[in-house]
Amino acid sequence: MTTQPPSLPAPQGNFVRQTLFRARLVWRLIRDGRVPWVWKLIPIAGLAYVIFPFDLIPDFAPVLGQMDDVALFMGSLWLFVELCPPDVVKEIWDELAAVTVKGSWREVESGTLPEKTEGEAVPVEKKKSQTDSQK
Repeated sequence: MTTQPPSLPAPQGNFVRQTLFRARLVWRLIRDGRVPWVWKLIPIAGLAYVIFPFDLIPDFAPVLGQMDDVALFMGSLWLFVELCPPDVVKEIWDELAAVTVKGSWREVESGTLPEKTEGEAVPVEKKKSQTDSQK
């Protein structure tokens, strides 16, 4: 199964960017009034499992103790998004994708500054105060 409804494209970028994108999606879904409140308890329960000391596999077991926490929490987020109304998920997904700033870098030769474009901020010179001019 996929982590988002089939109509939604995968977020672009590296793992960290994708994780932040999905975290914002879950946060916005939790705050949305069109999502039933009972379903909002799923990610909260997943977070509670990570925080509380009661585990299926104790945390002192190397690697496995932490992996079950991560797996259960990520699974709770996935289940929450899957249960949310698809139209609400798509709407929020599209809003988040529209906010993403896309651009490119350009190289500037050493010692030169790029030309100013319209609407660019220009530093304001300080005006001398009257006390400075009287001295």
